[in-house]
Amino acid sequence: MNQLSALGGLILVLLIGSVECVARSVSEIRVIEESAISYTGFLSKARFDQRFPGQIKSGPAELDSGWYVIYEHESLSYYFGPILLESTGQDYLAQLTQTVDAAVQQRPSITDYRLELSFEPTTSGSQEGGSEQSDSEGNGGSPPPPPSSFWILLRSIFGV
Repeated sequence: MNQLSALGGLILVLLIGSVECVARSVSEIRVIEESAISYTGFLSKARFDQRFPGQIKSGPAELDSGWYVIYEHESLSYYFGPILLESTGQDYLAQLTQTVDAAVQQRPSITDYRLELSFEPTTSGSQEGGSEQSDSEGNGGSPPPPPSSFWILLRSIFGV
């Protein structure tokens, strides 16, 4: 039952927190480190904001290149990332999807939210009204980032 009470924290963090964002422009986004996803289910909004203040960006064009788990609801836009590997982003997306699904089960009135994995910043025009699944399936949008020198070194050592 601890998990059910923890979902209240998620609701406060992700959904009720949009009240603070009403005064902000719809195009503003909050960039938060992806490790914060693990805390969305049990921290209160106040504790979550204190521990993970993130950075406010005026739009996706200001983002560092990488994969982002995106949660948007009403005027709230949380971008968790940037994440180097798409597969890691898919793991984080699955984790946040479980938490959001559980919160929606408790409060069915929560609707019209967007939850996806996307490579950002996207090139202008490549995703106008685009599919939410295109980047996560690797069929569209921007290509994944080139491997870092660490991954190149690791591949050369292990022959992967």
